Amino acid sequence: MNNRGTIFFRVIMVALLVLLLVLEGTASNGQAAVENRPMAAAPTIATQVFDVNCSSLASVTPTYAKLVDLGVFQVNSQESEVELTFNGRIFVGNFSAGTGAVFELRVDDVASTVGRARANLRTSEAGGGGQPVSISGIFRALPVGAHTASMWVRTSLSGAATQAMVDPGCWSTDVLIVREFLPFGMSYLPYITR
Repeated sequence: MNNRGTIFFRVIMVALLVLLLVLEGTASNGQAAVENRPMAAAPTIATQVFDVNCSSLASVTPTYAKLVDLGVFQVNSQESEVELTFNGRIFVGNFSAGTGAVFELRVDDVASTVGRARANLRTSEAGGGGQPVSISGIFRALPVGAHTASMWVRTSLSGAATQAMVDPGCWSTDVLIVREFLPFGMSYLPYITR
């Protein structure tokens, strides 16, 4: 090997050694390990938020009756799982019979088939300022498009009551949050609707 070849070979070796040291330093401080770690598949979540205004129903019986439509939300995929959460106050003015009332979240006037989306108010809690509650429910296989969330109410089996309400006193503090958990690979224009 001539002198020029030896110098070129040494320069290449030094460059490779420097490159190796740089890459080793990157790996030892954790940067390379993070880049090589597979990404966990997380669902995309579409969130819609609705202000719930005070609304009342004059009388309540043991049969469910619609108290109020809470909001119209959009579903992007029929394969999505949709979670509705109502945070606010429920109220019944007076019970003349029975042990209390049950408030239920529904979508398109249908109860959840995955558990319950309910809260109760006992006769001893009637009147006053109502009771703060958080009601959550899961709804599956909703067709793509617009759907209506609503609150329904009934008394206990032999009950009777007057004036069921959400947001008693009309404080404008109740809210409905709709989260659509989209299937892996589904994309949409990210937004929070209010």
